[in-house]
Amino acid sequence: MQSKEQKRVGSTLHKLGYSEKTTSALLAMGRANAYLTERSNTMLKKFVAPNVQPPGLVGSAEYNLTLVNKMASTTMKRDLKNEMAYNMGKISVGWHRDSGLKDFSSIAVYQTLKDTATANSWGVAIRAMDGGTGGPLASVPALLVPLPSGSLYYMFDDFNHNHEHAVIAGSDGVRYSSTHRVAREGAGTWQYIRDKTKQVLDASTKFNSSEKTCQASKKTFEKFVAHVRLQQLLMNEVEFEWLRQWYVQGSKHASLHPYWHQPIEVLCDSYSNMEQRSVDLLVRMKRASHDNKTETFNTELSEDLFDVFIETLTERSNQRSGWTARYRDPIFGEIPADERPFPCPLLDRTGDMTLDESLKKGQMPEDLENVIAKLREWRSAFVVLKEGGDEQNTDSARNDTIAKSKKRKKSSKGSLTRKEQKRVASNWQQLKAKI
Repeated sequence: MQSKEQKRVGSTLHKLGYSEKTTSALLAMGRANAYLTERSNTMLKKFVAPNVQPPGLVGSAEYNLTLVNKMASTTMKRDLKNEMAYNMGKISVGWHRDSGLKDFSSIAVYQTLKDTATANSWGVAIRAMDGGTGGPLASVPALLVPLPSGSLYYMFDDFNHNHEHAVIAGSDGVRYSSTHRVAREGAGTWQYIRDKTKQVLDASTKFNSSEKTCQASKKTFEKFVAHVRLQQLLMNEVEFEWLRQWYVQGSKHASLHPYWHQPIEVLCDSYSNMEQRSVDLLVRMKRASHDNKTETFNTELSEDLFDVFIETLTERSNQRSGWTARYRDPIFGEIPADERPFPCPLLDRTGDMTLDESLKKGQMPEDLENVIAKLREWRSAFVVLKEGGDEQNTDSARNDTIAKSKKRKKSSKGSLTRKEQKRVASNWQQLKAKI
């Protein structure tokens, strides 16, 4: 019998487009979460609170996040790696602490096994860590706890801070687990990312990356550069923490969560808007590197703007390389087609366009290495122009040679960001000290 609250939640889920089957499953997860929250708080009060200082000061067990996992046994997935540190067998989930949680909050995990004839072949491994931040404590032996079907285990209070755990795969069957956590609120929610993108886009409209902004006072321009960095970092966050996370889970997952269709569409639009503004800046920066008399940008433009793009696009390029490797994981060939990653039209662009062709469309290429290389060229040329590198009006051949030599040095140094120049200088100081 459903309570009034469950009926209300069920009605809301139906209005959001969830099917009867999915709604029933979500309600069941909600009931399990409520039960585990109550049981965890009871056990914290009885067994943990009396033993902490000051007495009763324990972390939260008000679970607000449930993660459901499906794991294959060693007979079904033969490429599982061995647990090397303690020789505990094949490892399904490596050594880790759960992250993104409220400090000292508890964790509850329930597991059930399907199609298994071996009662205790699956297990959870636990090892103590040195002060919570160091490596494993050699003086404390690691444990492997067998987990038969229907097992429920907890990691109370500061356990997750001071220990790592891993899942050791069983010899047969499929493991389904439900992990209940107390996630940090604020970041990581739809409301958070929606409001953040709106705030950045509103600020972009205010700055407008226009001639007036770039020729304004030094303080105003510094604020503009800080805003551009924030915008580029937000694009990285939207791409890797939201859009790619959505599309990697497959079309079946998308069909099961109709509520998220509109938020994902809004994020795509916001990303496209920020990308167009970025391209507008890149075009103006390219002009500035070729003509310091241009009306669009003058020599008051700071190298800091080039540095922001070089640094943030390098980060984006590195993360895209990581995702490319992830897409090549053989596991995707073993699961149904509708559970494999499906393309994001905004990010997975096809066709061989030149950089200029991409910029004309208001887009950046998927492969950013050429963009980064061009930015370094433009920065170098801009530095030469800004610092009077075109010293051609000299009175003698000797002075002309000196001017050209200075120009080459400025050009070489100008391709490096300020942070890179500091690293080079620091390395040279260390080298001199060794000589």
